[in-house]
Amino acid sequence: METKPSLEFGKYLKKSFDIVRLKGEAAQEAAHDERAFRPGILILAIGGLAVAIGSLIAGQVSTPFEASFLVLLAPVLNIGVFSFFIAIFHGFARLLGGKATFMEYYRATSLGWVISWSQAVPVIGAIVSLWSIPMNVVILKSVHKLSTLEACAVLALMMCVGMGVLYFSGVLG
Repeated sequence: METKPSLEFGKYLKKSFDIVRLKGEAAQEAAHDERAFRPGILILAIGGLAVAIGSLIAGQVSTPFEASFLVLLAPVLNIGVFSFFIAIFHGFARLLGGKATFMEYYRATSLGWVISWSQAVPVIGAIVSLWSIPMNVVILKSVHKLSTLEACAVLALMMCVGMGVLYFSGVLG
């Protein structure tokens, strides 16, 4: 018997919140569930829309054209930027002995990225997003089978890369 797509997404949304609650078993299950890819992409797209909504609420957009462009483009950009950085996270994890495939890591992390939905509320979203740090440690430990120290090293390397990208793109400094 086939389940309805909305029920299927609800199942993955529940798993997303389990990952956010730092349940490593949920991350492992998502990693090994090939059907988790689509819900993960949808979660990322909604996260991009949440960022756009947060920008609109914060008054960071000045014209209706910019607003529509942001609302239409933000979901795609969120998926692209997430994919780029997850590839780097995965590479660092593999260098430190990580065992997961890229897709296993991608599925678990994209489901956990339901946390990005909080970006719809400007200040609160930034604070809530800090939770992604311990969440990523748990995902790296559960999915890539890294020690806590190795998982923290991956995050530290990524923060250095992220700051470097922001600096050289002119956003910082």
